Amino acid sequence: MRVAPPEHTVTNKSGFYNIESTCNSSHSMSLELYHTTHNAGPTTVVLIHGALVSGLYWDLVIPHLPTSYHLLVPDLPGHGKSQSTQFSIDVASRMIAQLIRTHAINGSAHIIGHSLGAQVAIRLASTDPDIINSIFISGYGMFPRTSITPYIPYAAWTMCRVENCLARPLISWAMDGADIPRIDTNVCTIDLCRQIVAPENPTEWPAPWPARTLIVAAGKGGLIPTKDSLHDAVKLMEIGRELNEETVACTHLSMRHPWNRQAPRLFAETARAWFESKELPEGFVKL
Repeated sequence: MRVAPPEHTVTNKSGFYNIESTCNSSHSMSLELYHTTHNAGPTTVVLIHGALVSGLYWDLVIPHLPTSYHLLVPDLPGHGKSQSTQFSIDVASRMIAQLIRTHAINGSAHIIGHSLGAQVAIRLASTDPDIINSIFISGYGMFPRTSITPYIPYAAWTMCRVENCLARPLISWAMDGADIPRIDTNVCTIDLCRQIVAPENPTEWPAPWPARTLIVAAGKGGLIPTKDSLHDAVKLMEIGRELNEETVACTHLSMRHPWNRQAPRLFAETARAWFESKELPEGFVKL
């Protein structure tokens, strides 16, 4: 069951909700990422979505986060209503840094990043450490160059269209109850897929960063291969610990890659526990 949106939100036809963006013209969108804001609390949290979706992908998590969190929810470059800007990890991290400096309380924020958003979050923490309080990421993955790399963008383009043809109840059943919305095929273009997984620019391990970071690798696989890489999570933790020994990596054996859509309350409770230096909810195992 969906949780009712908070007050002063606008529900659109897709069933997602958002608050009116602070970007009100095409000119401003060229200078700043489209984003929505939620709550007026004293602590800013930025939620960075994954590939081929938008900030709307957080609609199930937001109602479970404390209203004391001032939330900034951007659409990454090339995604959602920020389509006019080409995507790259560097461009995304620079634009989110600008968003934090301009709109975050006291010019700094906690960061939540999922999947592609996890890569953006870590790049941001490496290049702009002064604006980061702490980080919670899930689904971080590396895409080293291999013989099949040039074909990955085409596979992603095809898969989103195949997935859209499947009944949502079937996907929910196969994904342990995850509520996976259909992907906007107008956004999922070959160009965007190539920008995300550029055959000529394989992903590289980041430089160490100083922010205290929780790295989660979803541990549930099975019929649908949605298990995150435990190896990548451990390697990333080792890099993060070079500048902050409190950085940890965990897995949860019941969670699939999109667990922000599978268990949104747990996702929100995990974020709150990490940001407020409390014990994580039950079910997490340290790597």
